[in-house]
Amino acid sequence: MSDGQCIRIGAVHALMNSIGPTQAAFVKRWSAANVAHLLDGSLYLDRSRGTADDAEMASRVERLIAYSAATGAEGIIFTGSFFGDAVKKARGRMTVPVVTSFDGIIERAFKVDCPLHILATAPDSVTLLMGELQREAAQRSRVVTLSGHAVADALDALISGDPERHDHLVIEAVRAVELDAAILFAQFSMERVYEQAAGERKKPVFGPATEAVARLYEQVTGS
Repeated sequence: MSDGQCIRIGAVHALMNSIGPTQAAFVKRWSAANVAHLLDGSLYLDRSRGTADDAEMASRVERLIAYSAATGAEGIIFTGSFFGDAVKKARGRMTVPVVTSFDGIIERAFKVDCPLHILATAPDSVTLLMGELQREAAQRSRVVTLSGHAVADALDALISGDPERHDHLVIEAVRAVELDAAILFAQFSMERVYEQAAGERKKPVFGPATEAVARLYEQVTGS
């Protein structure tokens, strides 16, 4: 089993703005990994515009994961929160570990004993992450208190080239969450403000990039 030193890890993205926070999470948690980033912006564009159906999107996701594995990646993160089901289907045919954007943060969420509040910059991501947490809670026979909301206009600001407005809107949303709740960021791109957000709260703030890297490290190294 690899000890995590000098190995190649694949990171597959549907949004360019996820690349920086993902790389930062590797630097912080697994600096020895050689991360090969793969971007296919058509996934986000076609999903947003409804120009590709679920079957087509799932086929693209599987091809991207297979390509990343074929380049020598010993583990893969797929960062798009909209594509979790497709990633889960594809990884059953891979010989290396593959984690979805939510795998790590879901695992981390069940290690705290307080209400959980999901913050997202894409409205659908609140519903998707909440559904996965509820299913996982049922499987573990756990009771969780869940709430969540999307930060209006933040993602549009980031994509249009106004990261300062994105960051301001996310931090304002963090400050507005009930003080007894841990916060789960749903988008990798939100980890731009992870350190600042954590400094605003007594309860923890969890980021999907940081937790996905930690999850993949465990799966690849066995530690």
